[in-house]
Amino acid sequence: MATRKRPVKKPTRRAPPADGERKRDATRKHLLERALKLFQQRGVEATTMRDIAKAAGMSLGAAYYYFPSKEALVFAYYDDNQADIEGRAEQMTGTVREKLGLLLHGKLETIRPQKKMLAAIVQRLVDPSDPVSAFSVQTRAVRDRAIALFARALDDAGVPPEVLPLAARAIWLLQMAMMLVYVNDESPGEKRTHGLVDEALDMIVPVLPLLATPIGRSLVERISGALGRAGITGEA
Repeated sequence: MATRKRPVKKPTRRAPPADGERKRDATRKHLLERALKLFQQRGVEATTMRDIAKAAGMSLGAAYYYFPSKEALVFAYYDDNQADIEGRAEQMTGTVREKLGLLLHGKLETIRPQKKMLAAIVQRLVDPSDPVSAFSVQTRAVRDRAIALFARALDDAGVPPEVLPLAARAIWLLQMAMMLVYVNDESPGEKRTHGLVDEALDMIVPVLPLLATPIGRSLVERISGALGRAGITGEA
């Protein structure tokens, strides 16, 4: 008896965005660009939604339709910035050090246009109770995406699967530390911070395989406990 072949299911193609959707996306992008420019010039705290709406040539009500608060604009910036890094990481190849270098140096390069804005909210960035903090519940989705990229970069580092999540979060914390240095780095081309990234990788990458040893696992457990008690594990 002949075997009946199942029909091949063709992949569903997403319909191209309608004119209305394209217009909304363009308006959203325009508002965010105007807001980021003002945040750079005046700081987040000194900029009002009315200022942003005026700069974008829109009514205040229309601006609130797209972004209900200044925090929503900051969240949109975080999301777009992470998408930029993810785009760079699509072709991530090479050694573990090269992959980590691509992510860490790339992150610094992507935030360069908003250095002043980020420097102005540094205190908020490190306060887990602040919605715009890198450690807040509201920013967890972007944080998880960033940590996932580091986990990908560590695939060939000899790190045990059960240790990989913590190792990836540790590298993410290193990234946060480098960002805090970077936003106040006035050296030409921010060479001081980029140099710190390279020095950190020179120290960290060679010891990653040690995490598979009993001593390494014990160290990981102690670090994990300490970070958990400090509330800075990168998890909400």
